[in-house]
Amino acid sequence: MTTERVFVDTNVLLYARDDRYPDKQKAAAHWLAALAHREALIVSPQILGEFHNAILRGKVGVDEAEMRRVIAALQPFSHGTTDLELIAQAWTIRKETAFQWWDCVILAAAIRAGCRYLLSEDYQHGRTVRGTTILNPFTVGPEAVMTEH
Repeated sequence: MTTERVFVDTNVLLYARDDRYPDKQKAAAHWLAALAHREALIVSPQILGEFHNAILRGKVGVDEAEMRRVIAALQPFSHGTTDLELIAQAWTIRKETAFQWWDCVILAAAIRAGCRYLLSEDYQHGRTVRGTTILNPFTVGPEAVMTEH
């Protein structure tokens, strides 16, 4: 079985911890477990920072010790930096797509990391930008990126 690399947006990490939305929580947790198991999960330091910020602002009820545990578990899947080259690529993507600024930075990071997919509910499901296809994790399951060989 092969799995393409999948860049995961902050909202997926948050929904996996948010019991206010049980269907989304289940779907997000299923995606994360499947991708981690196949070592196909990719996040950036920006995503980890956004996750920290959302938790610290109380967006999702996770205590600080649990947040640190989750971040430590995600660190092996974190790649890349937000540098001037990435910012330049994000500007080009913004011109091409008209996406929001930080979404362009995330998409640029996914492209740079060689991810075939970007998992997020904040973009246009099914749209492909520079070889990276956006998937809404609440529309399709992880089987969408796994194939038998």
